[in-house]
Amino acid sequence: MPWRLRRSIPAGQVPWKNLAEAWELDPRLARLAWLRGVDRSEDLAWRLDPSWARSTDPHLLPGVDQAVARIRRAIDNRERIVVYGDYDVDGVTATALLVRTLEKLGAEASFFIPNRFSDGYGLHLDCIQELKATRQPQLLISVDCGVRSVAEVAASLELGLDWVITDHHALGAVLPAASAVVHPHLGDYSNPFLAGVGVAFKLAQALLGAVPQPSAADAGFLDGLLKLVAIGTVADMMPLVGENALLVRRGLASLAGRNGPGLAALLRAAKKEGSLGAQDIAFGVAPRLNAVGRMGGAEDAVRLLLTRDEAEAAPLMARVEALNLERRAIQRDLSDLLPSPDDTAFDLVLEPTAHKGVIGILAGQRMRASGRPAGVCTLIEGVAHCSLRAPEGYDLGELLALAQPFILSGGGHRVAAGLSFEAPRLAFVRQALQRGAAAQALGRERPPLLLDGGPVELPGDAELARLEPFGQGFAPPLACVSGQVEACGAFGADHWKLRMAGLQDPLTWFAGSSRPTLPKPGDPLRVAATPQGSARWGRSWLVDSLLGEAVP
Repeated sequence: MPWRLRRSIPAGQVPWKNLAEAWELDPRLARLAWLRGVDRSEDLAWRLDPSWARSTDPHLLPGVDQAVARIRRAIDNRERIVVYGDYDVDGVTATALLVRTLEKLGAEASFFIPNRFSDGYGLHLDCIQELKATRQPQLLISVDCGVRSVAEVAASLELGLDWVITDHHALGAVLPAASAVVHPHLGDYSNPFLAGVGVAFKLAQALLGAVPQPSAADAGFLDGLLKLVAIGTVADMMPLVGENALLVRRGLASLAGRNGPGLAALLRAAKKEGSLGAQDIAFGVAPRLNAVGRMGGAEDAVRLLLTRDEAEAAPLMARVEALNLERRAIQRDLSDLLPSPDDTAFDLVLEPTAHKGVIGILAGQRMRASGRPAGVCTLIEGVAHCSLRAPEGYDLGELLALAQPFILSGGGHRVAAGLSFEAPRLAFVRQALQRGAAAQALGRERPPLLLDGGPVELPGDAELARLEPFGQGFAPPLACVSGQVEACGAFGADHWKLRMAGLQDPLTWFAGSSRPTLPKPGDPLRVAATPQGSARWGRSWLVDSLLGEAVP
């Protein structure tokens, strides 16, 4: 990978000095913030002073007032309420959060998560009809889905069922005819980057009347809910800037304290203890929760998050961990089966036997390897189901619009989406996506990897923790580590541990997907690596990629 410094530093100047002085920061920490585009000291307040006073009034979120009125009426009238969620981590955490809130308010509430394989994403009339027959709800509340389900909501009204829709996905031309549609892209809401669980949280905040700031009693409950907001927001790769940074920061702090039986079991399984960073969520906690929905129904993941019973948490966690191990094995086998990414503008591959639950992960891996949009498809009863991923600078929404004449369905975000089409139309879909991606990439070479300098220019773990959360929109620290290999050894499947001359801490290299040759003692090496702090193992450096020459 070619690389350069994340931001050009004017000669002889220290442009981060005002940040260091305003917040009494280690200059290296202030430099990291400045490299990420933070120029004004007040823009660091979301991270360094995440008080409730800074959070946005939930009543400013479009649709919240109508939703609160309808839900309160349902509670007062003892109507049965069903929270209808989604099977990814964002949907699972949003479902658990809203169920917990409704229970606190005395509502008669249950939840439903569609099955990835038999139902698919979003609202489905057959699922709604089954809920009507088996639970007889009067009100359904969607989380992380539903904003484009115009026909399904209209059919529900004919069944005598009312909806409150909460979502953050791309809006359609028409809104569903629900009692309320709560969405951060309606109007000029100040935080358009809310995840589905973030939207559910703002609704919960309004339902509890915790405005402008929660009372002492409500503050503890809301901080407990923010544990779920942190997990879902990080897992859904929402930008960790502005209010999102505040919500996730408070959630991470809350996770470091006492947790319920389910969350505690989840953290133990992920080997996460003490203070947590957003990357601990992204690579330890979220994949386990995600595995439940990827391998089938995700309702056990919600039950794990909601349970207050140690005896119930243990078998639920055992099931989650078993599904995660199964997911990893299937993912590894599929990776070996797929051809390497080619040099086309959009890497789209179809493997008829691919497991639908892991194609999104593989699409992301291929996207990162090539630096271009990628999609992996499986075949189910003659219909191709595809997960698409794109790096920053591309817009999958525009690409889906170009493929619209050839597809059955499609939707998602700019950098993550899905679509389906009849298998014989593969060539047409591929051509549309490739032409669109080529146009978006016109005159755009693969961007260099953005680094923060060398290891000595990064502060220690305790200082780095002050800038959490690191993730989408506020990149984790990444250093150029170069020198001579002193010692190296393999562990696990294509996992390496290396020692570099002049570097106190070891390098860990999960080399399975890139499959470079194991370095030997005496070899020169230059890699991009992220510092990893562990209460148990100390500090190490996690290798991101091999580096080529620096570019201006």
